[in-house]
Amino acid sequence: MSSCRYDEQANPSLYRSKRLYRANGHWYFDTREGTQFGPFRHQEEAKKALAFFVAENVYKRVENGLNHGDRPGMQDGIEHMVEEVLEILRCHKDFGARAADSWIKCRLEGLEEATDAISLARIGVLNYALAHAKQLFDPELFSENAETA
Repeated sequence: MSSCRYDEQANPSLYRSKRLYRANGHWYFDTREGTQFGPFRHQEEAKKALAFFVAENVYKRVENGLNHGDRPGMQDGIEHMVEEVLEILRCHKDFGARAADSWIKCRLEGLEEATDAISLARIGVLNYALAHAKQLFDPELFSENAETA
């Protein structure tokens, strides 16, 4: 299994740093392109926004016929959250916003008894998606608003 991103050649662990970080009491994340998103009040909120960002970029690459590599979000430990957001984006594309909203609610019902950390993170990103649907379905709006979230 490769840990390189799309079009990476070298061992990424030699030069990658954590994207999530805390500065001046707030949380931020940086993109590969050098854009900073934040401030966020809590690390979990920053992780959810990062999952949105990663999923949207993976989704765009898949739409353009490009390979998205292995388990997007793995570097930051949010691959399970990215998976959920990707499913929401697919549902939205195939069936529309109402269907995506219904899918999220059904998925939340299926996870309501869960108590493990990964399932709780999935629940968190799904609730975040419900609360930020406009940003999720309009990546340009996300980019504009994420910096002030």
